[in-house]
Amino acid sequence: MAVTWNIMPLFPLLSALLMPLTFFITYAWSVALGHVEPVFPYISSTGAYPPESNFFSFMLDIISVLMAVTVWARHKQVLGHYNQTLVCKDLEKTSRIATLFGLSSAFGLFLVGNFQSSTITTVHLIGAVLAFGLGTVYQWLQSWMSVCLSPHVNSRGVMVVRFICSAMATLLIITTVVFSVLHDVANQGKEVEFKRMSFHGVKMHYDRDRRQVREIDGARSTEAIVASSSRSQESTAL
Repeated sequence: MAVTWNIMPLFPLLSALLMPLTFFITYAWSVALGHVEPVFPYISSTGAYPPESNFFSFMLDIISVLMAVTVWARHKQVLGHYNQTLVCKDLEKTSRIATLFGLSSAFGLFLVGNFQSSTITTVHLIGAVLAFGLGTVYQWLQSWMSVCLSPHVNSRGVMVVRFICSAMATLLIITTVVFSVLHDVANQGKEVEFKRMSFHGVKMHYDRDRRQVREIDGARSTEAIVASSSRSQESTAL
């Protein structure tokens, strides 16, 4: 009896695991080599210089392929349920549009990995817009299709989680863009970041209570009187 293995569920799982793992490895690698500062570097900066940039490109190429296959498989899954069940009449069209955005997002991730921000910035930024911008649109479209497919294909819980993830992704993109623009405007495009800061020792200030102040001041007064008396005696002897 032949045994068949369904590996399709592994593709989105591998994508979800490999992407943060890649970012963490390139971050640790670039910090260890002194290419970026450890405090809040851009993800693109951690994969901008060799040798970590080679690993960064290699892994993002793999992830972009996994994403593209996942997007295509999701489209086929939606079409299969569309042909078999009574769902929203525009579901097929919506799925095709979502697939276009999803594949564009995967291609954008490919550009991000192979065109570093330190070399070809324009292409890198275009890839980032495709990967994260159109990727977020893809999430919203999948969330909407979850409404049409609920509760027969996916549960309402899955639908809610998808909407929450889409909202969080949108909020993070807006936050990133707004603060990046504010930073450039405030600093006139100059490089003013944490990597330009350095610490030279730590100054500590100790707040004493009133009792400690009285005791210390009293001790100092006594020492001053004794010292003054000693000097007077020495002057008289001379």
